[in-house]
Amino acid sequence: MKAIQLTVVVFLLIGAVPSPPNEAEKVLSGHESTILSLAIDARGKYMASGSYDTDMILWDFPSGKIVKKYPQLNAGVWNVRISPDSKYVAFGSWDNNKNAKGSTHNCLGIVDLRTLGVVKLLSITPDRYKTARFIPELDDSTANGIRSISFRPDGSQLAAITNRGDLFIWDLNDHFRMTKRLYGDTQHRLLDMSPDWNYLVCCERKRTMVDSCFYFLSMANDEIVARFDVPRKTVIRTFFTHNRQLIVSIGGDRIKRNEIDVWDTATQQLKRTLIGHSMVIRSIDFSKDDRFLVSAGEDNLVNLWNVATGELLATFTENNAKELTSVLFSPNDDYLVTGSQDKTIKYWRVADLVKN
Repeated sequence: MKAIQLTVVVFLLIGAVPSPPNEAEKVLSGHESTILSLAIDARGKYMASGSYDTDMILWDFPSGKIVKKYPQLNAGVWNVRISPDSKYVAFGSWDNNKNAKGSTHNCLGIVDLRTLGVVKLLSITPDRYKTARFIPELDDSTANGIRSISFRPDGSQLAAITNRGDLFIWDLNDHFRMTKRLYGDTQHRLLDMSPDWNYLVCCERKRTMVDSCFYFLSMANDEIVARFDVPRKTVIRTFFTHNRQLIVSIGGDRIKRNEIDVWDTATQQLKRTLIGHSMVIRSIDFSKDDRFLVSAGEDNLVNLWNVATGELLATFTENNAKELTSVLFSPNDDYLVTGSQDKTIKYWRVADLVKN
């Protein structure tokens, strides 16, 4: 955390957003197409990446060397997630079928990080999900594939929300027994799950694609327990702070979706809106103490924000005119890690972002 504390001090001293060098400390190559997703395990030992090239790659995070490639899926790997106990990595594809006749292939893989072997390949019901080429962020009505992945905090279960808006849960301790809750034909458009698995974050399903609110749906009884009013915005993603006191939503008009709204989860009140991107925001992450937020977007910008004040502390670009798709804090918050359309993963030292 010393590096991020330094960011705040320098910002206050110079009174302006600093311009860091455009050279990353480390650049990793191994994918053949756009990086779509990143995850780092809590120990800082492994990093997983997914790409349009259909591979999931497991990296040794400290050295940046490839440990193993996993080519098990047949479409772009839009989601990777590592379990809280660092035992498993799950990776999901947006495509579930080889063709529209119901010939199925797997859309979710699970790797055991203790053996590095694939322990399970999972599929969802083929007749509900027909193949169609699409960009998930821009077509929320499409019926195929995985939108988000989540592990239960104790690591015992894995959940996947599909782009159609259904929820699938697998029990990792019971031979991957699956349960499903089909919301695709209801008024609820599923966005994410809360980290404690108590709530589903939803929007109303509307043809206009403009939302009036998003809300928490109780996992216990499907009742709405909290409502956040977002008039005339399109909400595409939500993210919780680690302490769950705040939730942020990515939204805006249907085309740009370049605003970050910060909400109090207890009162459902909007605390502030962060504006610093000119195009769609693709990824957000929080520092481990929840004091800082990093965002990355299609405008090739990475922005570092003070969550409490809304101040933009640092901003930089990869300077290659390529879209940024993923950004993460390292487990000790010393680095920002980015993935982009240029097929590479880069490490950026936080302390370097504030050099004058």
